[in-house]
Amino acid sequence: MSECTSSATRRRSSLPDEAASVFADHAAGAPLRPAVAAARVAALNGGPPNPSGAHRAARSAAMVLDGARRRIADELGADAADVVLTGGGTESCALGLLGPRNPSAVCISAIEHVAVRRAAEVAAARRGVELIVLPVDSQGRFDLEAALALVPDGALVSVMAANNETGVIEPIAELSRALRADRSILLHCDAIAAAPFSSIAELWPDVDLLSIAGHKVGGPPGVGVLVASRDLDLEAIVPGGSQESGRRAGTQDVAGATGLAVALEEVARERQLGQIAELAHRRDVLAKALSSSPGVAITSDGADRLAGHLHLTLPGVRSEEVLVLLDRAGIAASAGAACASGAPETSQVLLAMGMDERRARSALRLTMGVSTTSAAWDRLAEVVPEVLSSLAR
Repeated sequence: MSECTSSATRRRSSLPDEAASVFADHAAGAPLRPAVAAARVAALNGGPPNPSGAHRAARSAAMVLDGARRRIADELGADAADVVLTGGGTESCALGLLGPRNPSAVCISAIEHVAVRRAAEVAAARRGVELIVLPVDSQGRFDLEAALALVPDGALVSVMAANNETGVIEPIAELSRALRADRSILLHCDAIAAAPFSSIAELWPDVDLLSIAGHKVGGPPGVGVLVASRDLDLEAIVPGGSQESGRRAGTQDVAGATGLAVALEEVARERQLGQIAELAHRRDVLAKALSSSPGVAITSDGADRLAGHLHLTLPGVRSEEVLVLLDRAGIAASAGAACASGAPETSQVLLAMGMDERRARSALRLTMGVSTTSAAWDRLAEVVPEVLSSLAR
């Protein structure tokens, strides 16, 4: 038995074992939208999967792909020629960091996702330049004054639109204006966590490179996008053919691109209908209910956060204990940090915010979406305090 389950098992509550009936881990991957599944099937119904070729069948598949690319571009506020289709969010971030050829330095915030951190390390080593880590404050907000002091002219800077653990929204437009006032900066933005809730079309004009992932918006897994101006010189990290204007070789996923287009259109519709605002209200109601439990603290409560994110730290318990009991009660959640082979890893995001290690190891991340039902919200408000009470005994 792993360390992650043993202590929780010793302190087991009376909650029954059952299949997960409340999915509160949308930040890991939102449930596939039914319209997306239908669109993927229709996209290649009776046609070839490869859009490259001179014959009629390939041209037909290419027309479907081109249509999906235009729809994706429209939702992102970009030109179709700026949309580079990739195999997912990690690859999109890697191309955004490794593609630019001659940065004077590579700069990332201290709370970036591991996909950006690892790519930044490789990019700095490959280009022979310094890797600079830019600090955040105790709420997880980007420290703009520190960035102005640390970022050199000609640097490649990567700052996420919103944090995948805490949900804190970063001031990308303000950062862009300040950094570009007196220096030449290439700005990459990981918008993967933000895309299910925010208007990427409003974000794109302030950056040079922008990454999203299909499965975070209820689209297909294994599909991503890097938005990059067609005039930007990028070195392909997947070399081979001339697909994606030579920026990413390999047969494009026509059905996946179509599914992503549908998912982004549905996200836009949810914003227009006020469903994202309603989601934030439900999150705040749940936060108020949970914070009444002794010692529970809402992370970054003073910052603007994504509508579906509720991040907590819990009194005197460890994340893995809570997660085991929640899972037994039919609630799928996460800590926002890895737990593999019985060795829990403390969140680097929370440590960068100045949180002590003991508190950081008590984190619980609940992430919901528009599809989360009223019954699910009620169950969360009922079960999470019961789990905490059972662990306190």
